[in-house]
Amino acid sequence: MANITPNVSQSERSIPFWRDGRILGVLAQIAFLVGVILAVAWLLNNVLANMDRLGAFRCADGSNSFLCGFNFLKIDAQFDIGETTLLTYDPSNPFSRALAVGALNTARVAFFGIILATLLGTVTGIARLSTNWLINSVAKWYVDLIRNTPLLLQLFFLYFGVILLLPPIRAAMQPFGLPIFMSQRGIDMPWPVLMPSGGIWLISVLLAVIVAITLWIVLGRREIILGKNERRPIWTTLSFLVILIIGWFAATSAGADNQAVLAQNSLGVTQFADLERVMQQRLGVTNLADAPQMVADGTLTQERMDTAVFTICALRNDPAEVNLAAELRRANIPYTVQRFNRANLAANAFAAGVCDLYSADKASLNAAADTGVQVAVTEAPVRISLPSLQGLNFAGGYKLTPNFAAILIGLVLYTGAFIAEIVRAGIQSVHKGQSEAARALGLSEAQRLQLVVLPQALRVIIPPLTSQYLNLVKNSSLAIAVGYPDLWSTAFITLNQSGQAVQVFIIVMASYLSFSLLISFLLNWYNRRIALVER
Repeated sequence: MANITPNVSQSERSIPFWRDGRILGVLAQIAFLVGVILAVAWLLNNVLANMDRLGAFRCADGSNSFLCGFNFLKIDAQFDIGETTLLTYDPSNPFSRALAVGALNTARVAFFGIILATLLGTVTGIARLSTNWLINSVAKWYVDLIRNTPLLLQLFFLYFGVILLLPPIRAAMQPFGLPIFMSQRGIDMPWPVLMPSGGIWLISVLLAVIVAITLWIVLGRREIILGKNERRPIWTTLSFLVILIIGWFAATSAGADNQAVLAQNSLGVTQFADLERVMQQRLGVTNLADAPQMVADGTLTQERMDTAVFTICALRNDPAEVNLAAELRRANIPYTVQRFNRANLAANAFAAGVCDLYSADKASLNAAADTGVQVAVTEAPVRISLPSLQGLNFAGGYKLTPNFAAILIGLVLYTGAFIAEIVRAGIQSVHKGQSEAARALGLSEAQRLQLVVLPQALRVIIPPLTSQYLNLVKNSSLAIAVGYPDLWSTAFITLNQSGQAVQVFIIVMASYLSFSLLISFLLNWYNRRIALVER
């Protein structure tokens, strides 16, 4: 066969580099990278020159150092923070502690916001696919209304149009007669308080969880090997409860001598049961449980009840007072509490005869033993602190302040609407044949969602869900609009007080970046775990 390939010279085959698209593409990328490096270098050089002129990073010896620019963090902040969480704070603390309190407040909003928004979004997303017209319509209107309304406007409405319009504190709402009080000052609710012996019980809780998980895995393997039902839910739950109960009694025995109360010598009491006898004599009743009904019937005057109650002097937020109050409520003994900010003030008030009882830790009671009689009080590992109206505010329990409630509810409602659409889309991404197969096997609708649909939908849900979690953390900076002292709010005050704008912005950016990277790391790790493994 004849060779029909054209005879092309070597010079004609080669393409000049200035006409080669591949080489030009690489050169263009190199040029772009060099331009970016030069721009960044110019920007940093400009910033550093300005900072050097202002002396922002100048040390005490006259030299310049990046670390010296943050020496202002050691200066007293001299401003108050209305709400603290894990850290105590007062205006004499340095700026570093103020910023740490603000960061913890942001973390608090983000933690509870992510949990509640996920629950709300999941339920709403499932409701969007409901065949019930009412449920579907309510979910649809909620999503459309919230997603298309600015978050800042929603926060203003919640704070000024809902929370601040609640009744005053003396007329606080008490839904369903529960010990939950809703007023303009916020929401006061019961809260568990860990006693000194609670650490032993927490160890038993951890042990119970480990045993339950181990038993669940072992019984699951036996089911596979033997091919029969081993009743895993029953045995794991039973083992969990048994260890919890044993740990509770062990902690109670260990804390038998932890708690006591100092009673006035005039009461003539030597043990806790004597307090009940003294109160019966004061009220003139044989059963203290009948006293509230006698007041309602008029056979016992409210004035006599108010005069007879025991007055307790205690340190504010002291676990000993919570433990004593729980025991008094169990014995139906009426009481009132005067709380002090320092233990010595409470002891002095008891010594002056202001109170009938002085509640404190054992060391404080021993120091004031000459002013009264020590009476042993039973300690439980965990007690429930109930809110009660004391003067112009509630004391005890946990207070959900109006500022925190506004930012938390606003973020949950706003982010939950977006999560609902993500969940709806994820469920719809699962082929309908999966649902048909689940129904053919006789699974209920709840089992179909839990065992078949949602595990497959998570692979579609997790990536966009990560973005919504990050948005919730960043949107928490709007807390300044409702007066909640988050990271940005405390940083803004720090900036005004110290004048160190660049350093404060560096701290704020690093903090939000840390929050975002942590959330991204956790969700990416979880996403890799549930990803399909292909050959």
